[in-house]
Amino acid sequence: MKYVLTPIDLGPVTLPNRVVRTGHGTGLGGGTMNDTLIDYHVARAKGGVGLTILELLSVGSSVYPFLYQGAPGLVEGYRKLMELSRPHGMKIFQQIGHLGNEIPQANGSPPWSSSDSVGALLGVQAEPMGKAEIAQLKQAYADGVNDCIAGGLDGVELHMAHGYLMQQFMSPLHNQRTDEYGGSFENRMRLPLELLSMVREMLPTHMALGVRLSPELLPGGMTSDDVATVANLFHERGLIDFVNLTIGTDYNAHKIIGAMHEPAGYEVPHSAPVRAGVKLPILVTGRFRTLEEADQVIKEGAADLVALTRAHIADPDIVRKTLAGRPEDVRPCIGCNHGCIGGLVTVGRIGCTVNPAIGMEATLSEDLIEPTKAPKTVLIVGGGPAGLEAARIAATKGHRVILAEASSQLGGAVNVARRAPRRMGIGDITEWLEREVYRLGVDVRLGTYVDASDVADIAPDVVIVATGSFPRMDGRQHLSPGTVTAGMERRHVVSSHDLLLENSNRDWGKRAVVYDDTGHYEAVAAAEFLIEKGVGVTFVTGLSSFAPKLEPSLSAEPALERLAKGDFRLITYARLSEINEGKATIAHRYGGAPIEVDADTIVFVSHNMGNRDLIDGLADWSGQVIAVGDVRSPRYLQTAIREGHLAARNIA
Repeated sequence: MKYVLTPIDLGPVTLPNRVVRTGHGTGLGGGTMNDTLIDYHVARAKGGVGLTILELLSVGSSVYPFLYQGAPGLVEGYRKLMELSRPHGMKIFQQIGHLGNEIPQANGSPPWSSSDSVGALLGVQAEPMGKAEIAQLKQAYADGVNDCIAGGLDGVELHMAHGYLMQQFMSPLHNQRTDEYGGSFENRMRLPLELLSMVREMLPTHMALGVRLSPELLPGGMTSDDVATVANLFHERGLIDFVNLTIGTDYNAHKIIGAMHEPAGYEVPHSAPVRAGVKLPILVTGRFRTLEEADQVIKEGAADLVALTRAHIADPDIVRKTLAGRPEDVRPCIGCNHGCIGGLVTVGRIGCTVNPAIGMEATLSEDLIEPTKAPKTVLIVGGGPAGLEAARIAATKGHRVILAEASSQLGGAVNVARRAPRRMGIGDITEWLEREVYRLGVDVRLGTYVDASDVADIAPDVVIVATGSFPRMDGRQHLSPGTVTAGMERRHVVSSHDLLLENSNRDWGKRAVVYDDTGHYEAVAAAEFLIEKGVGVTFVTGLSSFAPKLEPSLSAEPALERLAKGDFRLITYARLSEINEGKATIAHRYGGAPIEVDADTIVFVSHNMGNRDLIDGLADWSGQVIAVGDVRSPRYLQTAIREGHLAARNIA
C-alpha cells in the first residue's frame, strides 16, 4: 500500500492518502447539506478516505436534485461537515456545474444549452443561451464558489464532463453556434476558460481547483485525445491543480457507472492520452473496489489518485480495515447498481444492496451496535442472504445464533444467480457473509431441514424464517390474469434455476424461447446463457420493453449489446399462449394474430413462490417468529439483506 496510502499535493491542499470519493448524487440532502448528508460523509471520513468531492452543486437554472446553489442552510451545513470531518484528515471539495439540456429550468422553461440540442434524460429540446444567459451563468458560478469559500471547504471542481452544459459548449457534436462561443476549438473553449479564470481568481490561495473531463464515446463527440488537448490548455494557463477523468455522457450512461459486467479499471485506458501529456495529478475511476487495486494502478503509473466511490457506499471503512490488516473484512461492492444509482433514479435517494445503513448512518451505523445485556437463543432457518445477514447482526449483538440451511452450502438463490454469464461477482457478498458468520461463532448447520417439531426441540427464544422462494412454473403471467400457458408440463419447459444449475452437457437445441414476466435480470441471464451456448433466443415479455427494471441500474443496454451479438429476437407486449413440441405460440396482449415460433427449449421466468411451509407450521407456536426476505414476497437481494439486518437488529 506504499502508493495509494502516500500523501499527495493537489495545488495547496495536501491529501493524507490517494483514496478518493468522486461526486455522486445521493438525494439525501434535499438540495442542501443537511444532517443526513453530513452523517453519510462523516462516516467515510472516519473510515479513512483521503478526499471527498461532494455531489454536484447545481448553479443557475439547473435544478437537477443534487445540491443547489443558494439552498437554505447550505453554508452552515458545509461548516458543520468540515468541523466533523477535519479531525479524521479527509479533505473536501465541492463539484460545481450546470446540466444544460438535461433538465428544464426551475420555472418549467426549456433547459439551457449551447445550441438547440435535445437532452438525454428527458428528451426536451434546449433553448440556445444568449449573452444575457451566459452572464447569468457566470454570476451563478461565482455565487456557488462564494458559498464554498464561506463554508470553509478545501477546494472546488468544475464539472465539464458527462455531456453537461460545459461539455455541450466544448463538444463539436453539440455546439452549433456561429458566434464567439462556437465553431473553432478556440471559440468552443471560450466559456470554460472564462469560468475557470474567474473561479481561480476568486479562490483563496489555500483552496484547490480542478476539473472533471470525459470523452463522450459518441460519433462526432469529444475523444480521449480531445480531452487531453483540453486538459493541456487548462494546465498551460495555470488554471487547474488536478484533472478528474471519467468517460461517457447521459446518452450512454452505462459507460459512466459500469455495472457488474465491467472489470475493475475499465475506464483507465481512456485516460492514457491525458496521463501522457499533462503534468498534473490525475484521478481515475472505473469500478475499483479495494486498496490493492488502487495501489496497482498508481504503481503502474496510470494515475496519481483512484476513486473508490461505490466501494465506500458498500463499506465506509475500507481504509481503516485495510490498515488494521483486515482487508478480508471489507464488505464488497458487487457492482449491481441496484441500490445506488438505481435507488436515486427510482425513489430519489441512494441506498445500497449490501449496506442497509446508507442514508441512515445516525441510526443504523454498525458502530452503534452494542452487546445485548440479555442474550437470547436465535434460530435462523435459511442460509441465503437474508438469513446470513440476520445471523451476522444477531451474533454481533451477542445472541446465541443457530443458522440451519437445508442444502449443503450457504448462499441461497445467489448460488443460482452467480452462474449467469458475467454475474459471478454477485456471490462476493454471500461469500463475505459466510466468512463473517463463521468468524462470529455462529452455529452453522448445513444439510439441516427444519420443521415445526424441530423448532420445538431446539426451543429458541426467536425464530427468523428466511427460507426463500422457488420458481413458479404454473404458466400464470401477471399482466394476463385469468390465462394460463398450455403445455407447461412438457419436458423442454424449464425454469431459470433448471437452466443455470444444469451440470450435464444437455443439448438445449437450436432455438429457445425465454419468457420474462418480471422485467429484471433473471430472464436476461437465461437468454445470455443460451446465446453463449450458440442457441438462438426469442425473448418474449408481457412488459412494454426489454428488462425495464434493469434500466435504473444502467444494465439493460449493456445486456442488449451482448445479446445482439447472437441470434436474438425481442417480442414485447406479449403472452406465452401455448407450448407444443418444438413450437411456442405467442399472442399479443392487445390482440391480433398469434405468432408461432420455433422452440426446442422454453425458459419460463415468473414471480417466484415463497417457501412458507415453516411459517405455516409455526402458526400456533408461542415464541416469536419473524419472516424475512423472499419467503414473505419474492423481491430483490437488497430487500433480503435489509430485512435480515433489521430483524436481527430489533431483537429486544
